[in-house]
Amino acid sequence: METVAGLQDVRVSFGHAVSECLAAEPGPDLRLSSPLLGGGPYDFLLSGVEDAEVFEHEHFRILRGGGMMAGLSLLPVGESVEPAAYRTYRALLSCLGGWSLYRVWSFVPRINAEGPDGLESYRAFNVGRWRAFQELYGEAGLEAHLPAASAVGIDENCLSVAFIAGEAPVGYFENPRQVPAYRYPAEYGPKSPSFARGAVVDRDGRRTGYLSGTSSIRGHETVGEGDLDTQFDVTIENIRTVLEPMGFDGALEPGAPVDAQFRVYVRDPADYPRVRDRFAEVVGPDAAARSLFLKADICREPLKLEIEGIFVSDAI
Repeated sequence: METVAGLQDVRVSFGHAVSECLAAEPGPDLRLSSPLLGGGPYDFLLSGVEDAEVFEHEHFRILRGGGMMAGLSLLPVGESVEPAAYRTYRALLSCLGGWSLYRVWSFVPRINAEGPDGLESYRAFNVGRWRAFQELYGEAGLEAHLPAASAVGIDENCLSVAFIAGEAPVGYFENPRQVPAYRYPAEYGPKSPSFARGAVVDRDGRRTGYLSGTSSIRGHETVGEGDLDTQFDVTIENIRTVLEPMGFDGALEPGAPVDAQFRVYVRDPADYPRVRDRFAEVVGPDAAARSLFLKADICREPLKLEIEGIFVSDAI
């Protein structure tokens, strides 16, 4: 473990020819091949951390300082993503040291493709991720520790994961219009997706909300198959619904007293102009211009888009 003087960052960038996880300056850098459609190319998980500890834990590169921690990983995948998912999440959870896990991002290879065992890659990923949580917390205690998260596709044969954790306690939130993902029926795979719809941290007089990847799902069913505008409307409705109990009611509206950072995943690049324009109508042109738009397959093949965000305001 090394303590590095000066200000350190942890960032993820997109649109590279090949994905890499680097011990770069001024801090760990995950470079992904996911095509960039608009905005970016960088997202900062942590920035301006002073006198941070920088270390490696298994295949993670991690920065810790000021009561916050962020980590990045990139792991080659064999025929099935399940072992890589289990190994990655086991390593992630084992490095927390009692800190709270706030948010996780996963980029899953061949996310909608069928693996050699006949299981879709996303469902195999869910099995490996669930095993890691269950091993640490037990099946009965697992739900209380599931962070905000997203999982989208990547066209390389590697699993990439990034996370944010911290000393401050976290509260997890669900969307009353949706079945919690960790309680989906068996038709969605042998193990349910292990994440909460949102997470909130109050720290140093500020409230930070982490919105999980959100799509056009009501209950547990996809809504608006084949209809981009319907899917967009339902997605925005879901976001507004979960932001209210998180303490960010109205955060989507232009001029809201909230610092918002959005990432929008679009399956078909031909849909990007329509998604961008409709998103600007909701959040305002300035917020849309600051947002990151990526081409990525979504966890369910009929889904055309997914939206996530990080929101910061004065603590309530």
